[in-house]
This record gives sequence, C-alpha cells and structure tokens, in this order.
Amino acid sequence: MEIKNCYLNLANGDIQDILVSTSVLTSSSNKHNTTVSAVYIDGISKFPIDSEFGAGIDILIDDAVSYMADYRYCEFWCEPNFGDTLDTVPDETQGFVYQKANGQFGVILPVVSEKYKCVLCGKDESQITAKLFSWFNDLNTCKALAFVYAEGSNPYELLESCTAYALELLGTGCRTRKERRYPEIFEYLGWCSWDAMEIRVNEDDLLRKCEEFNNKNIPIKWAIIDDMWGEVRDFYDRKYNDRKEMFALMHSSKLYSFKADPKRFPKGLKHTIEKMNERGVKVGIWHPTTGYWRGIDPEGEIAQEYMDCFIQGENGTYVHSYEQNKAFTYYNAFHHYLRSCGTEFIKIDNQSMSRRFFKGLAPVGEASRSYHNAMEASVGCHFDNSMINCMGMASEDMFNRSVSPISRCSNDFLPEDSAWFRKHILQCSYNCLIQGQFYYCDWDMWWTDDGQAVKNSILRAISGGPIYVSDKLDRSVRDVIMPLVLSDGKILRCDRPAMPTADCITHNPTSSGKIFKLQNICNDSGVIAAFNLDESGSSVKGTIFPADVDGLNGEEFAVYEHFSKDLKILKADESLNIELKNIDDYKLYIIAPLKDGFAAIGRTDKFISPKTIKSIHGTEVDLIEDGEYAVVIDGKLIIKK
Repeated sequence: MEIKNCYLNLANGDIQDILVSTSVLTSSSNKHNTTVSAVYIDGISKFPIDSEFGAGIDILIDDAVSYMADYRYCEFWCEPNFGDTLDTVPDETQGFVYQKANGQFGVILPVVSEKYKCVLCGKDESQITAKLFSWFNDLNTCKALAFVYAEGSNPYELLESCTAYALELLGTGCRTRKERRYPEIFEYLGWCSWDAMEIRVNEDDLLRKCEEFNNKNIPIKWAIIDDMWGEVRDFYDRKYNDRKEMFALMHSSKLYSFKADPKRFPKGLKHTIEKMNERGVKVGIWHPTTGYWRGIDPEGEIAQEYMDCFIQGENGTYVHSYEQNKAFTYYNAFHHYLRSCGTEFIKIDNQSMSRRFFKGLAPVGEASRSYHNAMEASVGCHFDNSMINCMGMASEDMFNRSVSPISRCSNDFLPEDSAWFRKHILQCSYNCLIQGQFYYCDWDMWWTDDGQAVKNSILRAISGGPIYVSDKLDRSVRDVIMPLVLSDGKILRCDRPAMPTADCITHNPTSSGKIFKLQNICNDSGVIAAFNLDESGSSVKGTIFPADVDGLNGEEFAVYEHFSKDLKILKADESLNIELKNIDDYKLYIIAPLKDGFAAIGRTDKFISPKTIKSIHGTEVDLIEDGEYAVVIDGKLIIKK
C-alpha cells in the first residue's frame, strides 16, 4: 500500500496539494506482532474548505486481488460490496479488507475525528481515495487522523489492532468491544412487539402475549414495547390498508408527550409494565432519537416544557439539539419518566440522523460526539447502560458511543422471504467485521413460525449477541426456541460477534459457488455454521477446517455436526469436504479440542452445546442442566444421559 496524493478541495472549486504524515505502532497484543500505521492530514487554506469533500488521499494498492468493502448504502445501514478491482469500491465505505496475491490480508479503517469524517471510495483499478468532510462550511483547516491500516496474515487481528490503535490516537474515551460490559438482561431470551403488533401495540395484547409464553412454557424474560406505544395524536382516527400506508402514517407523525397513548394504554405505561412483570417479563422501551419519526409535536406537552432543547430541521421537523447540555436535558426527562414506570432497558432508534439535522450547525465529529455523550449519560443514569443502539451504523455513531455495548447490525427483519434472508446474513456477518470491533452485535428479531425459522435460529445462536423473537399472538413455537436457551431462558451465547471465516471475507458467497461459513468461539471450542447463499439456488461445495475458527487452540479436534450427529477427527490443518444442495441446506459444527483422546460436546439438543457444560473432570462432565449429552472418547461419539 502506498499513498500517492493528498489535497484539499476548496469551496471555490480550487484544489490545493498538501502533505500527510504517518505514525506506526507495533502491537504486541497478538501473536503476530501486527504493525499498524496511522495516516494524518494537516492542511490549511486562506479559503473555506468544501464541506462535502474537504480533503482527499489517493491510495495505491497494486497487489490486491479481491476485497470486501463495508459501506453505508443508505442513511442508516451498511452492507458488503465485493470486487477484484478497486474502481468498484463504493462511496461511503467505512471499513475495507483486501487480500493480496500472496494470500496476505490488508485492512484500512477510516475514522471520525474531532471535526472530520473519513470514508473510502474507488478511484481506478488499483487506487482508492480516502475522502474527508465536515458537513460544516466555516473551516479553512483540515487537521485530522484520517485512517489506520495494517497488513498481515490474520484479518481478525488486523481489524482488532487497527480499531484499538485508532481509538487510542483519537483519545475520546470510546471503547473497543472487549472493554464494554455486556448487560445481564440480554443474557436471557426476549421478545419484541414490533412484528407482532406494529404501531397498534396495546396493553391487552401485550398481556395476552405474556400469558401465551407462560402457557407454552417459553422462557421469555424480557420484552421490548416497540413502535409506537407513545402518545402520537396524528394516529387518532387514522386508518391504513397496508404496510405502505402504515409507514406513510408513521413517518408523517409526531410525538405529543412522554406518556403512553391513553387509548391503547388506558391505565398508563406503569400499569402495563407492572402487569407484564407479574407474568415474569421485564420490560424495555423503544424510542427514536427524534421522539417519533416526524419529531416532536410543537403543540404538545414535550414542546411546551422543553422547547429550548429543540431545533427545527429544514423540513420543519423539531428534534433535540446536538448541544450536549440541551440533548441531555431532553433525554434525561424522557428516560426519567420511563424509568419511573418500571422500564429496565432502552432501545434507541434512528441514530444515524446527524447529517440530516445537524449539517451546517457543527462539524460532524463534534455534533455526533455531543449528542451521543448526552444520550449515553442519560442511559447510564437511568438504565445502567442497558441499551440497544439501532439504525446507527454510520461511522460518526460507531466512533462516538463511548460505553453502550450493543448495536443492530442489519436492517429490519422480513418474514417468509429467502432473498431477504440472503441479504440479512450478508449484512450481519460482514458488518460484524467492522462494527463487531466496537460492539456486541444485535442480529435483530425473528419469527419462530417462519419458513426459515431454523436458519434464523442458527444465526442468532452463533451471533454472540442478544436473541429475541417477534412472533404474533398465538404463533410462538417452543420447539424452535429451546435449542438456543436453557430452561430459565438463559441464552447459550458465544463469546464474541460471529464473523465470516477468512476464506470467505473477500469473496461474494452469492456467486462464488462455495459454501458460506460463519465462525465463533464458545468456551474452548469452536463453532462453524455453513449456509448455501448462492443466488441461483445451485448446489455449493466447500471445506471445514478447525483452523477456520480464529483463536481456536489445539492440535487435534472432534468435529461434530449437530443435525446429523456425524463425527470426524481432524488435525488443525485437515479439512472436511461438504456440499449444500440448495438454499435450505445448512450445517452446524462444534469443533472441540481433543485432550488425551477426550472431548466434551455437551447437550445434544442445544445448538451451542459446549455452553451447557459446567465443568469437566477427566472424562466426567458436569452439566448446567441435566439432559442427553455427547462426549468423544478415542475417536468414538458416546451419548450419555
């Protein structure tokens, strides 16, 4: 990799060449002593710098043979793009992984500094451009950390080292995922009202759903009361015939007060939460940053008391100011009310809205950091940082949430849609390569009676994040849920976000003709889920290596397939050949290190079976809960009870 040119784009159309500088860190935190380099830009002009493309750094990578660009394809969401020449790298790329002809990998991580945001885009077949912009018109200097980069044999170590070094250099207090505390409540199974009830969510149906869980012995321990429980008077006497009309109504409506809608929650939000608690379900509340999709009702109770905290966008929408003290006053009032009603956690939506509302008011880094500091301070005060961030994949959000631990990694779940499933698994898996360096990742809600329910359940099992369903009334299927959890609803959760295996990272699994593999760790064992994502639905082939699981230690392994109960004994560099005949064919492997010929697989009825093991003493296994379990002794699978 080589930096070729660096320049300022001025608002008057002129271009001014400038210099860049680099700093280098050799990280000893991993076994490969990865060398990470940081690229700074330092330019000044007599004239204002263009707010949309203020500076550019052209980067030559003439030995890349394939790449994965994680780019923001819309205001809120990212997805992967694959290619073999750099001219196809899309604009708004926020994370970039390439592979060289010699098999080595490279990573470039653009950053968001105090005033500037950096993204990547293609320039020509062997060059990309790092673009910096502020969304602010009154700057004539561009002094910022632009990006960090590294090359080496292990892409996961490169990503981790680049993220840690970037955050160290920025010095904002933003943490890596490993430094964030995973909330206890999300160790248990949940449910969300959205797909079940949509904007007509109400107390009666919520209580009926809780009763259904109890009657079916489904151990749901928390629920999100989602869009839109609040007092939105634009809903009154408004009807809609389909989802298109419903969304039109939602996005033209404003939040009147912090209280629950008095028609659908006649005894108030606190009463509803108390009744749900009595049925064994803790409650979290959803709300967007903007109050509701069209902001705050200027005639409502919130506006009357807190109007000093709001600004009016170009489209007339009232939203909270980016200024930290004003934003905090708004969030603190909202969250104080929710907490007083018994709310135990929060899900905040619509987070990547900075450009839409704060462009021109302050530089992007400053505006985003101020409003996220306010949001996280309020969530910390009232909910002990128990929050799911949502619709917030923009890098100005990722780099400016200092403590909140969980963030959504895909757009909305769509039931009974195989094309959506393909897009969904790609989004979640590849977004986790970047987003998973900062956060535990939420792979979104799903249905247990969907035609793809088992595939969706495997994804959540291996995800390493929260698991929650959204079944409609009377439609939850216990048998689909129970392989994911213990009897008390505790999730058998992997140790980190699931990510594609190294041989899948820079190759498009919808057209490669090969299986797509996700890998993770649980305790000392590895997990690999294999899927057929071929866009034509054709058969695909591939190999499973124990070494596919990053960080899995050992010389010999028991490779156990959950559904068939097939067992193979493999060394780390030996492979198992598999074929997946169609898009509904899948495999789930537990890869357990053999020690003196022994390995414990765990409960055979659970997907992440090693998490069912409490302890191992020689060849004796102590389970967290009793049930049929498997061990491997001298190359043979033995089932015990």
